[in-house]
Amino acid sequence: MYLVYGWMCLIFGTTFLAIKVGIEGGVPPFLFAGTRFLAAGGLLLLFLKLTGTKIALTQQQRWDAGFVGTTMTALLFGCLYWGEQHISSSAAALLSATAPLMIMLIEFFRGQRGAVMLKISGLLTALLGVGIALYPAVAAKDSWLAMAAVAFILASEVAYAFGAIRSRLALVAGVDPFVLNGWQMLVGGIWLLALSWSTESWQVTGSRSIVVTWLYLVVFGSLIGHGAYYWLVRTAGPLLPSTWTYVSPIIAQLVGFWFLAESLTIWSLVGLCFVLVGVGAVSRASQLAQWLSKRRKTALSA
Repeated sequence: MYLVYGWMCLIFGTTFLAIKVGIEGGVPPFLFAGTRFLAAGGLLLLFLKLTGTKIALTQQQRWDAGFVGTTMTALLFGCLYWGEQHISSSAAALLSATAPLMIMLIEFFRGQRGAVMLKISGLLTALLGVGIALYPAVAAKDSWLAMAAVAFILASEVAYAFGAIRSRLALVAGVDPFVLNGWQMLVGGIWLLALSWSTESWQVTGSRSIVVTWLYLVVFGSLIGHGAYYWLVRTAGPLLPSTWTYVSPIIAQLVGFWFLAESLTIWSLVGLCFVLVGVGAVSRASQLAQWLSKRRKTALSA
C-alpha cells in the first residue's frame, strides 16, 4: 500500500510542473485540461471494454460518476489550470494540501469522529509543514489575479472533498474503481471542453514541450496516477490517499526549482519533516486510537 502511495505522490507532484509548462507554452487552460481528461477517460474505458470489463453503469452509479467527475475533475482541475496562469506550480500544490483537512471536517460534522483528534493533529502538522516549505513562493505573489487564483483553488478543494467522500461510497457499493475513474475523467473532460468552447480561443501553436507534457498528464497523471488513487481509496478510505496533497507540494517545489527556477529554501527541508510526521499520524490514527483505548482500559482495570 505504501509503495503505491509513494508512486502516486511522485506522479502527482510532477503534474503541477507539467501543467505550468503547458500553460506557459500558450495552451488555454480549460482546453488543456479538457482534452487531457477526455482522452484519458476514453482510452481507459476503451481498454476496459476490450479486456472484457463491464463498463456500463447502473442509474445510481451514473449519478455517482457524474457527481465525482464534476467535483473531482471539472471543478478541481478547471480552477487549478486557470490558477497556474497567475501563481507558481509549487504554490498551487500548496493550496491542494487543504483537501484532506476539508475531508476531515466534512466527516467530523457528519458524525464520523473515530480517532478524530489524532487525524486532525496529523493533518494540521502536515499543513504547517507545507506552509513552512512554500511560504516564500506564496508571499512573492501579491497581484489581485494571484489572490483570485488562491481563492478559486481553495474553493475547488471543498468540491474535491465532497467528491472524494462520494467516490468512497460508490466504491464500497461495488463499482469497479477503474470504471469509475474512466467515467469520472470522461465527464470532467466534457465539462471542461464545454467551458473552454464558451470562453477560450482554440488556436494553439504546437510545440514539443506542450505535446510531451500533455502526453505525460494523460498517461501518468490521469491513467496511472488516478488508478493508484482509486485503488488506495478502496483499500484505505478517502483520507490517506488524499494526503498526497501534503507530500506532493514538496516534490512540486523541487521540480519547479530545477526546471522553472521557482523558489527553494532551507525551509523546504524543515517543512518536509513536518509533512512526514503529519502523514504518518493520519495513516496510523486508527491503530493509535485502538492502542490508547486498550491502555486506558488496562489502567482502569488495574
